[in-house]
Amino acid sequence: MSMVKVTDDGLFPVSREKVWKLIEAHGANFSNIHPAVKSTKPLNKEANMIEQQVEMNGQLVRRVVKLTPNSPEKLTIEFLEGPMTGKMVNTYTEVPGGTKVVTECDVKSQMMDDKQLEAATKESLEEAFNEDLRYLNTRMK
Repeated sequence: MSMVKVTDDGLFPVSREKVWKLIEAHGANFSNIHPAVKSTKPLNKEANMIEQQVEMNGQLVRRVVKLTPNSPEKLTIEFLEGPMTGKMVNTYTEVPGGTKVVTECDVKSQMMDDKQLEAATKESLEEAFNEDLRYLNTRMK
């Protein structure tokens, strides 16, 4: 089982400050932003270690995630337990027209081979980005 590297990017058509408001909104509204996440509970008082129940292929799976925000330029997400483990780093840069996000993932999974994992990771990033955009456009106007 090897680590799979995936890099992706996108553009949020808002300021970096507003992107951080979106990141902070995940604390109270995670399931509204990302409907596949059915529940989120903090595992420590800082609430940077969380346990989530996530729907994948029709079943609920548990994952443990550590979040390390370095506002305003970086958010690190570590997947400590679950079907996929590893790390994802989002870097946010103000550009004309909004905020560019570059996501770098190093992940592995016992349930998928490297090609499947790479495809699933890209699909998951695209879905999360679209859900974030939808929340920005509907709930944060």
